[in-house]
Formats: sequence, structure tokens, C-alpha cells
Amino acid sequence: MKTGCAAGSPGNEWVFFSSDERSTRSRKTMSNGALQRSAVLSALVLLRAVTGFSGDGKAIWDKKQYVSPVNPGQLFLYDTFPKNFSWGVGTGAFQVEGSWKADGRGPSIWDRYVDSHLRGVNSTDRSTDSYVFLEKDLLALDFLGVSFYQFSISWPRLFPNGTVAAVNAKGLQYYRALLDSLVLRNIEPIVTLYHWDLPLTLQEEYGGWKNATMIDLFNDYATYCFQTFGDRVKYWITIHNPYLVAWHGFGTGMHAPGEKGNLTAVYTVGHNLIKAHSKVWHNYDKNFRPHQKGWLSITLGSHWIEPNRTENMEDVINCQHSMSSVLGWFANPIHGDGDYPEFMKTSSVIPEFSEAEKEEVRGTADFFAFSFGPNNFRPSNTVVKMGQNVSLNLRQVLNWIKLEYDNPRILISENGWFTDSYIKTEDTTAIYMMKNFLNQVLQAIKFDEIQVFGYTAWTLLDGFEWQDAYTTRRGLFYVDFNSEQKERKPKSSAHYYKQIIQDNGFPLQESTPDMKGQFPCDFSWGVTESVLKHI
Repeated sequence: MKTGCAAGSPGNEWVFFSSDERSTRSRKTMSNGALQRSAVLSALVLLRAVTGFSGDGKAIWDKKQYVSPVNPGQLFLYDTFPKNFSWGVGTGAFQVEGSWKADGRGPSIWDRYVDSHLRGVNSTDRSTDSYVFLEKDLLALDFLGVSFYQFSISWPRLFPNGTVAAVNAKGLQYYRALLDSLVLRNIEPIVTLYHWDLPLTLQEEYGGWKNATMIDLFNDYATYCFQTFGDRVKYWITIHNPYLVAWHGFGTGMHAPGEKGNLTAVYTVGHNLIKAHSKVWHNYDKNFRPHQKGWLSITLGSHWIEPNRTENMEDVINCQHSMSSVLGWFANPIHGDGDYPEFMKTSSVIPEFSEAEKEEVRGTADFFAFSFGPNNFRPSNTVVKMGQNVSLNLRQVLNWIKLEYDNPRILISENGWFTDSYIKTEDTTAIYMMKNFLNQVLQAIKFDEIQVFGYTAWTLLDGFEWQDAYTTRRGLFYVDFNSEQKERKPKSSAHYYKQIIQDNGFPLQESTPDMKGQFPCDFSWGVTESVLKHI
């Protein structure tokens, strides 16, 4: 007999699907308005995250306690987003910049990982090369008509050895040019300080994020960025998806630096990432916010699950534990009570926060930045054996965040799907997934009163997709990596997203005529569902 959800304990091992497995599973699952500047976003973000109510999220699975219906006759909601809703697109520096040895850039842990773990890739120089073709990226942003552009600064491009003793002038020039160009175009920059490309020197000298020395080194780097770019940046993200940094960098070995099997290291890294984020938030709050008037958060990612038996409280609790072990691991200290979820603390490998540290960590985010994409949907064999349903229901996980953390303001800071590498511009699967995800966000806003204020389509350009290298594509713009000029060609999804932005959602087109008739006699009918089912 199948049980409900996997327990989601700290000892659960999460592994990646191969590219072929992912493609198979995804196929089973699926068959210029005015640009807004900081005044718009600023009005929509809380100055301080409120304390949540850890554990309340489990009500999402209790159909008797929690009801959030879609109109029975309207499974797809035709409506528009709030007037001041912000539309954006994002990239990660290591994925798109290329030029990994150019102009004084230092090596990162991902450069080492690519060379040692990804056979046949050699380097990321065959990528989109945004470092060289900045103007082409800007034209792509102009085409979409986005309100904001979320990008990351490459720590080793700015500081090749990781410390702020000597800045790389060419790297500094690149980021200044990018920011100046965005401001000129009235596009709001949202800047991520760390999207996984740690300077290799810091890994070799200190052991990277396993060493608490990284907390001060990261704060020094952040301070320089605030001082140098803060007059043009009002929205900062400290770390992109720390769960993947810790678990797959030091647990499964599927991400750089490629260490595996040491749970103590996994949770030590997570602990240091939380404390590093907290230190940077307090630094910004005390020394820069008073005159720069900006906001700062951390991007947290998660999967979503459904219990097989919602009437069984044990199944519901197990699902709650699964969510808490991934999203709650970082969200509970930062957006909640300053500490880890209670069930996690029963494990001896989980570090402890002192009472002073709990107070220091709690509330150190000005909004909830949330990532929901394919990297979060790779459950383990343990989950498979226990019959857990991993679902693509973005609306439900937004409701979980609302219940768990007292309805915070939310920025969808990464959302999108992937296509196979051979697909060029006709990416119909990506359109389907974007339409589905966006409509779930719209329903969450309209029906559930969830405070989502912005959406980041991921990603602007095809590029290096981490452990998948160049075997999958996620960009709105197609790039031939082997070409010399790396032209950016808008995919069907880029045209679709551009229209969504112009319409601010899905307005009902009253002029569309009704179509009546029959399909061909040999037309085939089937069924699918937006859930990843593991038996």
C-alpha cells in the first residue's frame, strides 16, 4: 500500500534526473507598455519582512480548512494583473557572460567543475558571451519591453582573487556600462551578488562556504558593490537559491565544487549562507539604506508536492516536513522565527543558532524572492518509493508561503522551463509552461489575495545550464553557441511574453468569434496532468 508524502527529513537524498529522463517526464506532464522605475516597485515592497507562523502551511492540504477555488467554469482565468505589476527577465553571470579568462577575470569553482566533471564542455566560452555582446542583450530587453532586468555580478570578474584588495578595472567597467545602459532605458536593475560562481581562490584557501570566514569575505564584497553601484541599484539579492548551493554542491556533488556525501558539510554550508545573508542585510540596512533607499532579499527555491491522501493527517504532516526541509530550511530562519523548523532540529547534523543569532537572522528580507523552476523538481528514490506526487502547481506553493510566513510580499525571481538543445525558435513547450505558471500567479493574486508584485521570466538567453551544460535551453532568445557573432533570435516564447507584458496578463478578447465544428475523424484524444508522478 502506498503512503502519502516522503518524510522530507534532513537525511533524504535528492538527486538530479538525467537530460533524457527529464525530457521524458516533461513530455508526460505537458503534451510596449510603459516601463516602470523604482517608484513603482518601491511602493509594493515592505520595508521589513514580518514574522510568519511556522507550520500553518500544512492547512493548504486540508480541503476542509482551506478552500481557494477557481471558478468552476473558468479553469483558465482571463483577467489582468494589478496596474503596477512589474514584468522582468533574468540571467546568471556564469551562464551567459562567457569570456571566462578575458580581461583579468579570475577562475571560479564552476570553471574548475566544468573542466573536471563535464566531459566535452571544456569551458563556457562557447556560451552567449554577454561580456562581449552587451549591446545585443540590451536590444533583447528592448524587444520584450520589461520593467526590470535581474542579473548577477560575477564575483571573480570583479575580484579575481575573491578579496576586495584589488578590483579588476575591466570587470568594473563592464558592470558600470550595463547599469548605466539599463538606467538610460528606464529598466530597473535587480542585482544578485552571488549566483554560484565563487572565486576559486576562496575555495582552495578556505574550503569555500564550509568555512565561516566566508561570512566576512562576502560582506566585504557586498559592501564594495553597495558603495559602487548602489546609486543605480534599488533591489539587491544576496544569494540565488542557497538550497542548491548547499545540497548539490556538497551533498550530491552535482554542482560545484562537486563534493558529495557529507551531511555535516551540507548543513554547515547552509548555516554559513544564512549568516552571510543576514550580515549583509544588516550592513545594508544600517549603512546604505538610509541614503540609497533600496531593498534587499535572498532568492529561495522549492519544489511542490501533493499528498496521496489529503484526509490523512500523517500524510499532510509528511508533506509539510518535505516543504520545510527544502524551502523552510532557509525561509524559516529569515522570514519566520529566526530558527530552523522544529523537525529538522532533531538531527545531530543541523547546526544551532544562539538566541542572539536567531534575533540577528530573523526578519532579514524586505520581500520574499521565490524561484520555481526545473532545478527544484528532482526528487530522490526515497520520495519515489513513498509515492510522493511532485506537482507543478505554482499557485499552491504561493499559498503555502502565504500561510507559513504571514502573507509576505513576493517577487517571483525565477520561473520558466526548459527545451531540448535541438529546438531553436519554435519552443511551444516553453510557451505552454509560461502560460500555465503565469495564470497560476494571476489566480493566486485574484482569488487568494497573495501579494505577488513582480515576475521574472527565466531566462533572457540560451546559455550554460549548469550540470546539463548545453544539452538543454531555457532562453527566450535563441543563440547559436558555435556562431561567431552569437546573434540573439527571439523565440516564440519571447513574442508570447512580450504580448503578455503589453496586455498586462490575459484580458478577455470579446472580439474573438466562437468556433464550432468537429475535429477530423482520425484525431486522437488523450489526457495529461501538471504533476510529476513517481511510482
